[in-house]
Amino acid sequence: MNARRLLAVLAVLSALLGAPAFAGSETAVGREAERETFRQGWVAARLGDQSGMMAAIAALPDYPLTPYLEFELLRQRVDSVPEVVMEQFLARHRDWSFAGSLETAWLRSLGRRGEWEALLLHARDNGDTEVRCHLARARIEQGDHDGLAGEIERLWLVGRSQSSACDRPFAWWRRQGNPSHAVAWQRFEMAVEAGEDSLARYLQRYLSSDQREWAEHWLSMHARPAATLRRARQWHDHDYARHLVSMGVRRLARSEQERARRQWRALGPRFSWSDAERGRIERELALFQAVALDEEAIDAIDALPSGLRDQQMLEWRARVAMARDRWADVLESIQAMSAASQAESRWRYWRGRALAEMNRPDAVVAFGTLSAEPNYYGFLAALQLEQELALCSEEISADAAAQQRLLRDAEFERAVELFHVGLGSHARQTWNRVSRRLSARELEQAALLAAANGWHDRSIAALNGAGNRRAYPWRFPVAEKGSVVALSERYGVDPALVYGLMRAESAMQADALSPAGARGLLQLMPATAQAVARRNGLSYNGSGDLMVPEINLPLGIAHLAELQDRYDGDWVRVAAAYNAGINAVARWLDNRPHTDPDVWMETLPFFETRDYVPRVLAFATIYEWQFGKDPSVLARHALARDGNGGGFACHE
Repeated sequence: MNARRLLAVLAVLSALLGAPAFAGSETAVGREAERETFRQGWVAARLGDQSGMMAAIAALPDYPLTPYLEFELLRQRVDSVPEVVMEQFLARHRDWSFAGSLETAWLRSLGRRGEWEALLLHARDNGDTEVRCHLARARIEQGDHDGLAGEIERLWLVGRSQSSACDRPFAWWRRQGNPSHAVAWQRFEMAVEAGEDSLARYLQRYLSSDQREWAEHWLSMHARPAATLRRARQWHDHDYARHLVSMGVRRLARSEQERARRQWRALGPRFSWSDAERGRIERELALFQAVALDEEAIDAIDALPSGLRDQQMLEWRARVAMARDRWADVLESIQAMSAASQAESRWRYWRGRALAEMNRPDAVVAFGTLSAEPNYYGFLAALQLEQELALCSEEISADAAAQQRLLRDAEFERAVELFHVGLGSHARQTWNRVSRRLSARELEQAALLAAANGWHDRSIAALNGAGNRRAYPWRFPVAEKGSVVALSERYGVDPALVYGLMRAESAMQADALSPAGARGLLQLMPATAQAVARRNGLSYNGSGDLMVPEINLPLGIAHLAELQDRYDGDWVRVAAAYNAGINAVARWLDNRPHTDPDVWMETLPFFETRDYVPRVLAFATIYEWQFGKDPSVLARHALARDGNGGGFACHE
């Protein structure tokens, strides 16, 4: 874009800065036409078609989302926008979802271009690392060195390589005699723990000669703990030696706990351990011995000092005991927990289970006090007593006046519009900002509005924020019902189980993206989706497809059907494999092939899977209620009993 064209664009933007936020009275047809115009402008923005963007901006002077097109135009021209235009735009839209990213992009641009005065004026409170490095350089260039070395040290002291924008400030800092050996060692440790071995080796140049020797041992211990622990028998007693042995033994215990115990027996007497150091190692050994469900772990836990037998250790003592049918030890473990922990539904259920296994009559009382609770453990307790499952739904009445107030709120309107045009991330960020200032009653009305717009994940979030856990029709929506029911019938999967898993996976957010890369309603990994598509002749053209329900649902339900066939219809194993993978489930089944399913779930070594599988089954049970079916999921899969449960009831 030439200078004359840029000035014309900026003139339009400057005029639009004074435009009203939204028109407020468009018809539904008119609003949908505006949405389509906006979508076309957004597509143009993604293609770098600035004339297309400008046409959309000009056509939408009163549409609430027009500033998003302006934002994208400014972002694409961030190196050319005059300071005053960017400053005014950001000031006007300070609370909009794009403001932070645009401001950071602009400040980075100022730094790259050496606009030190503007950077110092606008970047003082920005937390972006690259911006902070540019800011440090600006201070160097301006001769402002007061406290600068400390600021640069904080930038340097991380376990990863920093942006190239930090190179000049770091060079200046090193010329001031930094880093000290202690600071260099601290960053070395951070780099090793972060798995940044190349950075750790680079940092060895800043260590003392004695530290360099230990640094080699450290890298070796991190990569090959068993072999390095054997060599550690030749080390002299030193702070670093004890630290590395402790780290190595605890690291080895996670994967080879018997080997770790042997190494500790050999190394423990060779060093002068403090009570705290010795206790930390022995606690970790006992913990992972328990995670492996070694029966001797109970004695190892009991041998720990009382201060180390905390809630985590008592929970694992109970799990080892239940896996080994030592129900008196299960009960003893629970009774040693804090009163607050004993009051949790999880441990109330296992207390009742232990009492029942011991043929104690008070098991009925234990299950009875829990059976009124509408959660996984309450449902199981009711099934143990052969009672109806307690489920009392709470209706939410629409408040027209409250909803009108919300719809007149410019930020709320903006959130809903962002959802409709498909900018999910911006929509949720805006919604979350609005929700923080709403009362519980307003959140309930917002949930109704979100549900009416098909925005189910925000409806669920709003009700959770309002503390309304019993609005089941809205907290457990039957989204994409026609597709799910048809696909479930096609592949022979219970739709209640599909919905239970979908609700646990994505909370009905069609564009959900996990940190691991799982996508969409059923949170499929791209590699899994590709393989399922190939085996079943389904459409799949890349990871972006997984955000589309029409593609995600057939792939996900076909995958569930394959897992269901693999595990002979056992959904405890299906859900565990969906969460942790078939290889993990194979290991767990090898270790405990004949364990009761409720015990098998409770003794899984992965805390995420241990909580996930019961959540899926409990959610599926609520969907059985939604479909007007008698509960059967938990009876069949968690307790391995034939037939349905006793139905649902509300006794309030």
